Amino acid sequence: MLTACGGGAAATSSVQDAASTTDTAGASGGAGGAGEGGGGAPGADAGATGGAGAAATAGGPFVPAPHQTLPQVINSGGPVVTAPKVLPILYTGDTGASDVGAFLQELTRTTYWGETTSEYGVGPLTVLPTVTLSEVGPPVISDAELQAMLIESTSGANPAFGAADPSTIYMFALPSGTIESDTQGACCTDFDGYHSETTGGPIALPYVVACACPGVGGGADSALHLRTIAISHELVETATDPFPHTTPAFLGADHDHLVWSSVTGGGELADMCVLNEDAFFIPPGSQYMIQRSWSNAAAEATAEPCVPTRSAGPYFNTFPALGPVSYTVRLGRPFTTQGIKIPLGTTLTIPLNLYSSADTGADWTVRVFDANELKNGSSNLSLSLDRATGHNGDTINLTITPHTKDAMLGGEAFLLFSELGTPHSGTFRSSTMVGLVTN
Repeated sequence: MLTACGGGAAATSSVQDAASTTDTAGASGGAGGAGEGGGGAPGADAGATGGAGAAATAGGPFVPAPHQTLPQVINSGGPVVTAPKVLPILYTGDTGASDVGAFLQELTRTTYWGETTSEYGVGPLTVLPTVTLSEVGPPVISDAELQAMLIESTSGANPAFGAADPSTIYMFALPSGTIESDTQGACCTDFDGYHSETTGGPIALPYVVACACPGVGGGADSALHLRTIAISHELVETATDPFPHTTPAFLGADHDHLVWSSVTGGGELADMCVLNEDAFFIPPGSQYMIQRSWSNAAAEATAEPCVPTRSAGPYFNTFPALGPVSYTVRLGRPFTTQGIKIPLGTTLTIPLNLYSSADTGADWTVRVFDANELKNGSSNLSLSLDRATGHNGDTINLTITPHTKDAMLGGEAFLLFSELGTPHSGTFRSSTMVGLVTN
């Protein structure tokens, strides 16, 4: 998510929506907490197979239930930033400048950076001395203006930002009251940050635009949280996909999970976790809030794929029973991917298979939402569950009726949220799955 789209702006506000209900213990009001519409009502515990967290064979050793695979973010062959440096670029008078600097330094001292990037070939992060622009932040600035500033300031005899360097992530930290706006959208309305690339002479330069959005969530610290969440999100994605338009690296889910790329707003590593209700938290020993990011290695092992993990405990999730379908991405060629074909106006019930890697100690709650409803408020699907709780080895039935095709998606999508623990507590845990419906 938040990757530059066309001119550099993202087309989704998932980070902003989710962070608006975050607290320092953890988030429970992310994209899945946007409302109850479309969720299945709790019903009779039909089909339960024993006590909470029980194995499929009562009284025997715990056996994880059969399950489908988790997505992999594919490597398209482009470079990553193996020795990343970040150059903070701030405006005079930014009251949050000291926190931005302190947060970046914190990233070099904690395990967050290594946990989110090292498996992809990215090395430790170096923070360069901050560049403070002589002027105060303008009310509005465009992506084209920021690119022009970057190109001018990395060229000539005495470049203000130093010589152009493809291993440097040029980070424009916009102050509160400065809105990046162009035809792709605007800060704090459509996105909270993005990353892109430009060219300084023959050298491609990766850059980040991080917005400051006061008043989100109404809390005294929410604007700072949102700012550091956006910075962590964009830095991870820039280091692992610095040139997404010309030579993409880790960008987009594998063919079986193609719909994840569309639903998450791009399918880069941080995008893949942004829908998790517990995506944002302050790790132990840290001062600032970060966003978790996708681990291909963990996903391949069916372990918690969003790192760093928030709390100890087995991985659990709810997998829809999908099969191969032909899916044509908008303006693209058809792929065979995993989904379910249901003609518009037709109703079909599919099983949801509950999986955990070990005994969770309690049933978890399952909620289902139309993906477009969470993003735009308009539902393409009618969705209901025959019950709302279960544990490893259980099956919940999901009834789906598609009534409107999502033109951008070329089908419809639903999101499953599996929730365990008390919302807004340090022990709350949530997992996400995405399902595709074609017609």
